[in-house]
Amino acid sequence: MKNTKAIANLIFEAAVVKRLLRTGWQILGDNEEGVGEHTFMTCVIAYFLAKQLKANLETVLIMSVFHDFHEARTGDLDKLAKFYMTRDQDRANRDIFKGVDDELLATLDAYEKRETLEAKIVYEANVIAFLVELKLLIEKGNTHAKEWLDGNMKRLRIPESVALAQRLAKTDSHDWWKHIRATLHEEFAK
Repeated sequence: MKNTKAIANLIFEAAVVKRLLRTGWQILGDNEEGVGEHTFMTCVIAYFLAKQLKANLETVLIMSVFHDFHEARTGDLDKLAKFYMTRDQDRANRDIFKGVDDELLATLDAYEKRETLEAKIVYEANVIAFLVELKLLIEKGNTHAKEWLDGNMKRLRIPESVALAQRLAKTDSHDWWKHIRATLHEEFAK
């Protein structure tokens, strides 16, 4: 393995990304989500969208894993803060990856331009991951989360993304194990 020192440093920087909390939840309240947790959900959603749209799965997953990596250096900037602050995520990505993994840097540049199908998929998976958290807040009774869910649905352009987001908004988050719960209840009654 070449450049193990630089890769070791990247791995420790990834640990920073894993620990960072997303800041927008502080405004809406009632939720804490790490950037790493958000990245995981983005990857899962992007995987299924990419398969459905027959996109390059490797590119989509690489973009998904690293799309917020720059936040180790820039922090997570919520939508309200963006009215008052700027960050240079391109510079952060260059400082992190240039000379260590130039191919990954080019992939992240493509993501930021959002011109390819793969980049659009990852962007929309990123939005849908946010919508999942909002849906969970709605189910917990957060009266402001619905406004954010409705507003952010409008960011989606790919028909398959829109359909998935609409299905997620209508689905009870505990439906996935409904049949298992019924079996458990039957077992408990014995």
